Amino acid sequence: MTEQYSGGYSAQIIDQFKQRTFSNQGAFLQSYLSAGLSVLDCGCGPGSMTLDIAELVNPGQVFGIDSSPIQIEQALITQKERAIINASFVSGSAYSLPYVDEQFDVVFAHAVLYHLKKPEQALAEFFRVLKPGGLVALRDACHSGDMMMPESTDLMAVWGTIEKVFKHQGGNIYFGSQHKKLLLEQGFQHIKVTCSYDTFASDIEKDSIRSYWQQFLNLDHRQLILDQQWLTAIELEQQCKALDEWCANPASFFARARCEAIASK
Repeated sequence: MTEQYSGGYSAQIIDQFKQRTFSNQGAFLQSYLSAGLSVLDCGCGPGSMTLDIAELVNPGQVFGIDSSPIQIEQALITQKERAIINASFVSGSAYSLPYVDEQFDVVFAHAVLYHLKKPEQALAEFFRVLKPGGLVALRDACHSGDMMMPESTDLMAVWGTIEKVFKHQGGNIYFGSQHKKLLLEQGFQHIKVTCSYDTFASDIEKDSIRSYWQQFLNLDHRQLILDQQWLTAIELEQQCKALDEWCANPASFFARARCEAIASK
C-alpha cells in the first residue's frame, strides 16, 4: 500500500523531530518500562525517542522502524553519537513488520497512526508481534482538542486547509479519539486512555510551529493545494501571513492535543 507522510522530510522537520524526548512525548508509557524489555518503536523517525527507550530498558533490545530511509540514516548517525549499542534501526512498513510473531514486550507508536490510510492494519501487525500480555502504546493528534490562541477566522481557515491535505493523503487529524474503539476491534484488552498537550508558548516554540505549518502549506503541499483548487495563490499567501501575525502576537500560544492509549494483548 502506497503511503505518503504528510509532514514531509525536510531538514527543518527532521531537526524538529530530533528534539523530541521520550520523557516528554512518551511520559504516559515511561512507568511501564523496565530493564530487560524488548521494545519496538514503530515510526521512529530520527531515533531520539528510540534511543531514550534503549537507555531505559538496557540490557533489553529496542528496534526502531520507519518508512523513510532518510529518517533511519539520521537515527544511525545519532546512535553512533550517543554510543548506544542495544538499539537497531531499519526502514520498513507498519503494514508488514519484518519481525516474528510474539517478539516484543512493548510496541510504541508516537504520532504515526493518524497519518495512515489503514491504521487498523498497523494495529493488527502490532498485535501479531506482541508477546501475550505485551503492551501497545499509542499517541496521536486530535485536532478537536487543540488550542491556537487567540482564536480567529483566519486561523480556522488555515486549519481547514491543513485538514484537507491530511484527508487527501489518507490521514486524519482527529484520529486520536478513535484509539479505544480500534484497539477493542483488534482484540486488545485493559485499555487505558489519557490525554496530554504539546505546548508552544515561548517565542522560539511559536516560531518553530509557525515555520512548520508554513512549510507544510507553502512548500511541501503548495502544488497540491493549488491543483485541487482549495486556495488560490493569493489566498495561500494570506494563510501564511495569518500564521505570521499569530506568531508575532505576544498573547498567542498553541497547545496541540494528543490522545494516548495503553492496552495489553
